[in-house]
Amino acid sequence: MKKTLVSMAIAGALGLGGAAQAAEYQDFTVDETPYGGTEIIADKMNGGYSEKITFDGGGNFVTNAYADFGQYFANEGTDEILNSVINTGYDLYALFDATGAVVPLAPGITQFNANSGSFNLYLDPNADTTKTLGATGADPVVLGNAGDDFLIAFASNMTSGTGLLVAGIGGFFDLVFNDFTLVDPDGKNFFIKPDPFYLIVNVDGDFDNFIVAGTQTVTGDVSAVFAVPEPGTIALLGMGLLGMGVAARRRKAA
Repeated sequence: MKKTLVSMAIAGALGLGGAAQAAEYQDFTVDETPYGGTEIIADKMNGGYSEKITFDGGGNFVTNAYADFGQYFANEGTDEILNSVINTGYDLYALFDATGAVVPLAPGITQFNANSGSFNLYLDPNADTTKTLGATGADPVVLGNAGDDFLIAFASNMTSGTGLLVAGIGGFFDLVFNDFTLVDPDGKNFFIKPDPFYLIVNVDGDFDNFIVAGTQTVTGDVSAVFAVPEPGTIALLGMGLLGMGVAARRRKAA
């Protein structure tokens, strides 16, 4: 809802029209049986997040954040899966960071363009890990009771990272990575389908209002969904694989 309101406010301020068409949510299967649950089919993970963001006064920012995922959804992200044991049998959380530039679009409207970042997803089998933000956006999140946790997936190749803030209202962000990788065996034992798993993960969220100066603590909602490459990307990948095959045959013939 907040994302829609902010989009409408920005569109009105900048004289824009129309709305972006949401991509189809891709189903994935999670195996919760080791934690007292069952195998569930979802298409969205949702939760809350907290971040520390620091502005250097020269148009740049750096941020470190954590997200606690507490729900799975299905049917294009509309129906909560109530039989999941997340938050009772285990916890799922992510640590993510980004650096980038600040771009004023209009009075009271600020855009954030991330140029690098990472997303790391952890499973906490005892559901007891604590998270504490650092003193500044450059400081990593400090974890407590994390000795039993394990990394199940990660991504670091950010292909798109944007955020928009309307002063007095709030804003939203969208981060897209195209190298989402499951850790073997822990990640592959948790995300069991599809196989191979999706490479593209879209992490987006809504955040509360804050001042674009100094160091700020920001809270909001976050979700993660998966995508498949666009046809053009698949074609380029196919051409690349074909080229590798031709080169290999040439080397073998030589």
